[in-house]
Parts: sequence; C-alpha cells; structure tokens
Amino acid sequence: MTILCVAIFSATASYSDAPIIDPDEGWALPNSTGIVGSQSAWFTEPAGVNFSALIDNFKNSRGRSTDPTCTSKNDTSCDLSSFNFSAQIPVCQTAIDQNCIEGMGGIDKNGKDYPGTFQSYFPAKAQNQFIGELNWNLPSGGSGSLFKITGASGIAGETYYVSVLMSGTGGVRESPKVTLTSLSASITPVQLQNIEKTITDDKRWCTNAEKICDDGWNYIDAGQSGNPVWGISTGSGMDGIHNCVATSWRDNSCAQKEAFPNGFKFYLKARFSLPPTGWLHGRMSSPDISLTQKDGSTELLVTAAPVAVPMVFKTYLWKEMPIELQSLYDPGTGNYRLGNDGNGSGFGRTVFSNDPLQRAVTVAPFPHYLSAIPQLTAWLPYVNDSASAAPHFWSFRTLSKAELKGANNCFTDPEQLNGIVTTNSTAYSPGPPSYDSSAGDLNYKVAAPHFTNKNDVFLGTYDLVMQSKVARCIYGFSTAPIKASISVISASGSPQVATTVVGEKDGWLHLSANGFEFSSPTVAVKLSQDAPTPEVTPTPTPTSNVELKKIIKKVMITCIKGKKVKTRTAVAPQCPSGYKIKK
Repeated sequence: MTILCVAIFSATASYSDAPIIDPDEGWALPNSTGIVGSQSAWFTEPAGVNFSALIDNFKNSRGRSTDPTCTSKNDTSCDLSSFNFSAQIPVCQTAIDQNCIEGMGGIDKNGKDYPGTFQSYFPAKAQNQFIGELNWNLPSGGSGSLFKITGASGIAGETYYVSVLMSGTGGVRESPKVTLTSLSASITPVQLQNIEKTITDDKRWCTNAEKICDDGWNYIDAGQSGNPVWGISTGSGMDGIHNCVATSWRDNSCAQKEAFPNGFKFYLKARFSLPPTGWLHGRMSSPDISLTQKDGSTELLVTAAPVAVPMVFKTYLWKEMPIELQSLYDPGTGNYRLGNDGNGSGFGRTVFSNDPLQRAVTVAPFPHYLSAIPQLTAWLPYVNDSASAAPHFWSFRTLSKAELKGANNCFTDPEQLNGIVTTNSTAYSPGPPSYDSSAGDLNYKVAAPHFTNKNDVFLGTYDLVMQSKVARCIYGFSTAPIKASISVISASGSPQVATTVVGEKDGWLHLSANGFEFSSPTVAVKLSQDAPTPEVTPTPTPTSNVELKKIIKKVMITCIKGKKVKTRTAVAPQCPSGYKIKK
C-alpha cells in the first residue's frame, strides 16, 4: 500500500514565547562563531540529514539552476533512471502499511508502558515531500512526527518529536529498483517555540515564491554571487538562542530540544519493506532489539534509555590561540593538519579567507571520524577538561560503508542486522569494535571530558549487542554457550573500575560497561568458550579370582582309540595323540 505523507490528523499546536526551559539540553551554537579572526572547535552529536527529498540525479548533475526534486515516480518532469532519496517515513495508518512508524512510547522504572499518541506532522507539509512506490520498495517522504506521551512528562511537557529516516539509491531499470543505504531514528522531547522575533533576519536567503525555506532543497541565495540557485539548506533556526530539532517557517515555529523525564526508557517500533542490515550505532543505553519478519515486512522494535552526551565548544581569536593548538591547524584553511576525514571547516557561521586574521572557521569533526579523538583530547586542557553542556539523546543509525571499511568480515554480513554499539562518549571509534586476534579482544576507543559542565565527574556508558552467531563467526566457536568479560583500560594502560554486565538471550549477546571515567579509555571485550568435554571410556575393574571361577567353566570330553576310552576335563580340553572325541 502506498502511503501519502500528509498531515491527515488535525492537531492544534501550541507555540510558546516563554523562555527556553532547559538551556543545557537545548544548548545553541553561539554567535561568536562568526567573529572575524576566530577559530572555533565544536565537538557534538550532529543533527544529520533531517528532511525528505526524491532527487533526479540527471537533473541534479546539470547545474544548480533547476529544481532536482520529484513528487513521485509519476512526476513527468523527472527522469528516474537514476535517483537517490531521503525519506522521513510517516505514521502507519493500517496494519498492512509498510515503511512507516508503528508506534512509540515510554516505560517507567516499574515497567509500566505509556504509549505515545500521534498528534501531527511537523512541519505540516515537508519542503520536498514525495509519494513512494511499494512495488519499488521506495518509501514515502514527508515530515517528522509529533507524539504526546501522557504520563511521561518532562519539565517542558509531554510532546516528543520522532524521526525515522530511510535513505538510498535506485533506478527504474535496476533490479532491485531501490537499495537502502542508511536508516536513522530519534526521539526528542520538544517545546514548540515561536521564533519570529529572533530569526526573522535569517529569511533573507529564502527567495522562493512562498518565502518558505524549511530544511531541504530550496531556491536560495548563492551568497557572494547574489544569484539564487537550488541547494540544500539545513540548520535553520541557529540564532544563538534556539536549538531547533526541526523548524516550520510557515508559522515561525521551532521544535526546541528539551529534557527527557527522569527514570524512563523509550521505545520505537517501525515496519519496513527493506529490512535494516549491517551495524547500528546508538546514543542510548541498555538497548534491546527485536526483529520480526512477517508477510514480507520487517518489524523493528528498539527499547533503550536516553543518555547524556557531553559537548565541548571553545573559541579563540587566531592571534590569541595557544601555540599548541594553533600548530594543529593549517593557517591557510583552518583545517586540522593531521587528517582530512572531517575537519568540519566551514561549519556554522563562517567567513572565508586564506588569512586567519580575516576569516572565521569552526572545526567540527563528526564523533566517529579518526581525527575526532586526537582533536578533542588536544582541546580538553584548554576547557578545564569540562563539557560545555551535556544534552540527552535517544537515537540510532546504521553505520556507513566507510565506517565498516576494514572491519572483521564476520561484522559485515550484508544480509542481516549484525548488532548495535552504543556509548555516551563525545567521540568514539569508527565502525564496530575492532578485533585484536593476538589478544582475542574486541576493542572500542572512546573519549570525553572528565567533568560535566556542573563540575561533576562524567561517567561513561558502553553497550555492545550483537547476534550470537556473529561472535561465533569471529572466534570460530561452537554452538555451546559463550562466556565474556569486559574491561575498561585508561589511556595510560591501567584498568578502570566499571560495572559490567554480560548475557546471552534469544540469539543475542549483550555486553555492557558503565560508570567508568574519561578522558580517552579503551573498552575491551574478551569472549571465550569452554573446550568440549572429551568422552571418557570407563576403565575396566579388575576381576577377582572368585569372580573368575564363576565366569570360567571347565568342559569334560570323552576320547576313544579303538576299544580304549579316556576322558579329559579342562577349559578347552584336547584329546591325546591318536584319540578322537567321542560323538
């Protein structure tokens, strides 16, 4: 069944002009990133792609003067011989709908379930929404969803923004027509805020006819050229005050990120015609995963607790920047010298120039980039080894091909969901844990400030959940039960104290380490299995003479030679020479 992504439920949104309730949870990038001559570093959980679009690759390759987006497979302005898509999937309307959100909710510490109730899509109409095609496995793409969880109320209320985003590629002459390349999902408590007074000026770059430029493909000002072009705009709402999970320019509304209620786990259930495969990474703790196959559909259920992820931000004027930090960055570009896998230059408000005194650069490597851990640890001494904020997250995403590059082959089975690794560290290793065959360890590096922004010691969490057959593949184990140990080793090589949990259930191996300290430890998992017990052949018990007499019987025979007769008695009697046994 094809799903049209429209706001078919009516809901009256309440937009508040009240102050942001929790600035720590909704920490906003400050306007200091635009100061000429500045160099900033920002280590945070990125928002990622948060919009829907079906893109005609041929139109997109012809320049930016043409709208490359399509409304469906039947859009006559598009040639879908080659396309890519990102789709925020809608809420399921029937029991047979595919590629949709089946439900979400919260579970309190006593195990009571608080189901969420769908309220509306936000924005009500997505900038580039499109209708999917189930025969192609192409999902419909629209907006994120607002749910209300009565009873699971944080300080900002009971409203939650839910996003499940499917992305992939395809072509009308390909088989299969669609390939799923990534899946991501998140649950975020929000407060709908009126932002008309704070970011009205940011509409200056919005030049489409409706004067509406939500996240997605828009007709926007190219900048210095002054000529409008088609391009992607994201992060609208960065005004130094708000942290908008999503925005709706139609009503000047921001879904401001707020705090989760204490003591709750949250769950998300979705149905897919294309099942998620590979590995997941999560910002959550104690995750439980359930995959159910039925009638060509895959139901994914993820239940977990949110986690606080420390964020670090620091700005220097280049001329005042400590020489130890300054030496790490190219004066001509502001890029990190020792790696090119995510310098993040140009992130946020940036003034471009080859002169460090005439530009503004914000370096913001993604947490999984190889350069993230060394950059973060270099900056920590200059922020007193403390976080700028520690907002909470509940999210997961599939790992990209680039992150899986070099991973153990047992981790990369493309036909199944192999596992999930989660942590609350600021930066972490790319991909699944690395296998050290010499030590027999599965290693995962993490890094974060030692202190929170409230000067408390920040304690780490790490969860590794993988299919038991994946572990058996790595170690060559049999089907016998698996044993495991988990340890946390500091950067200096000394062990750290941590609460660890290990268990195997329903074909999944669960390993967890909690309560360890930072800044850059390694979490090591060692799996083992008892050697098979050899079959023991019982040693015969010596037989006594009495018992032998009972067992061994003598036999008497009669022997004849002509008229002569002789008898012989023995265990195996024999007749004398010339005699025969009388028959």
